[in-house]
Amino acid sequence: MSAKQFSIRTIAYTLLALFVIALLVIIVDPFLHYHAPIGSLEAVETDERSAMIGVATNLHYETALIGSSMSENFDASWFSDGVFGDSSVKLCMQGAHFSDYDILLKEVCRHPEVKNIVFSLDNYLLMNNPDTYPVTIPSYLSNGTGIDDAYYVWNQSVLLEYIPKFLINNAVETVNDAYVWADDYVFSTYIARGVYNTQRLLVPEEEKPYDTYFPFADSFLSSIRPYLEERKDVTFYFYASPYSIYYWDDCVRRGNLTAEICTLERVYKELLSYDNVRIFYFQNDYDLITDLDHYRDYSHFDQSVNHYMYECMRDGKKEVSQDDYYDTLLDMYDFALNYDYESAFH
Repeated sequence: MSAKQFSIRTIAYTLLALFVIALLVIIVDPFLHYHAPIGSLEAVETDERSAMIGVATNLHYETALIGSSMSENFDASWFSDGVFGDSSVKLCMQGAHFSDYDILLKEVCRHPEVKNIVFSLDNYLLMNNPDTYPVTIPSYLSNGTGIDDAYYVWNQSVLLEYIPKFLINNAVETVNDAYVWADDYVFSTYIARGVYNTQRLLVPEEEKPYDTYFPFADSFLSSIRPYLEERKDVTFYFYASPYSIYYWDDCVRRGNLTAEICTLERVYKELLSYDNVRIFYFQNDYDLITDLDHYRDYSHFDQSVNHYMYECMRDGKKEVSQDDYYDTLLDMYDFALNYDYESAFH
């Protein structure tokens, strides 16, 4: 065999191998970049940052659950109950900021069949500088151009890790189990206290001015406002998760309480001016947030709490309105300010 023939065969075999790999990735499509799952396959767990935009793009749904780790323990099938609609998807990303949610919201709002968006309105979204949190969803999966799909179809991790994970998870679980982590942790007062004690401030900081976080809250409002106005036919369910009493201890010790409650008031006031917005406030569920057996750290709770929040949103409980949101937040402020936090450590 001549050197020229060897080179030609090598190139041909290489191109064939690349074609087979690309074809395998496109057919299995673990991140649902090109299509919905084929046959009996479902959108089971692979990688949040990579898969969520594909789920938002290629699945049919009337309700979209968008949120951080506070949303991961929702079972999306709960929201396919006839109240929220007949189909739903969970679009969750741990620790996500609005730069990522913006990409998901754009795609969700393109779907004419969408009736509801259930959004985890975490406090940190309103009090962190959005400029310091860049997009974490890979651009080659979200830009819609197809020009840089080589990063997906010839990706070693996709081929050797995520295709097997997608197929194995389809064999051993259902889409309702995707990204649910409740069974991976122990929830107890002892665990929550131990975790929080490692980060508790020994010396409290000075109270911050009430308007400290207003610029960041205003940035959030300017980002979410176009979606509220563009899809007036969609009901936006915003919910504030019930962080434990340790969260509020941390809030007080960092001098954040006044600024945090004032920020929530500023955001809720504007959001509630829209007819297609509903807000559900769980942070003042005092019996729950002081029952530390539901927690694994100062904010993360077990799946029973997610089901409770779902039931409340379904039934219209724990909802705040223009008439009572201010008093609700004022009551939360008084509770957090005057609570005997040392009792939670004994």
